[in-house]
Amino acid sequence: MQNLFSQQGLMSFLPLIVIVAAMYFLLIRPQSKQRKKIEEQRNNMKIGDEVVTAGGFYGIISAIDDENVVLEMLPDFHKLMIRKASIVQVVTPAEEAKDNIDDDDDAPEVETVEAEPVESSEAEDAKAETVEAKEV
Repeated sequence: MQNLFSQQGLMSFLPLIVIVAAMYFLLIRPQSKQRKKIEEQRNNMKIGDEVVTAGGFYGIISAIDDENVVLEMLPDFHKLMIRKASIVQVVTPAEEAKDNIDDDDDAPEVETVEAEPVESSEAEDAKAETVEAKEV
């Protein structure tokens, strides 16, 4: 009898254990990976990197200290001091160059050819030949 109650107790906790495990793998783990990635980007920032702030502003880093960053805001280059924690993405020039190279490789090469003007008598002759060919 004692063995039966212990098995039922374990079976009643099984759905709870499955829900906790699912929440860990679907919510907590991906969020912690993303947080670590952003923290690594913030630690590897250097002067000249382009960044995006939490407010959606783009800027170029002009000075860095332990907790603050001075940005030159695009497009008019006003300087602004913000906290490092408000930077959500670092866009390095190497990433931009790589993206541009990838885009250019996919584009087909196009050859431009200049058209020569056609005399009106030549156009009429070509039109007459086309009409004769249709009649035959």
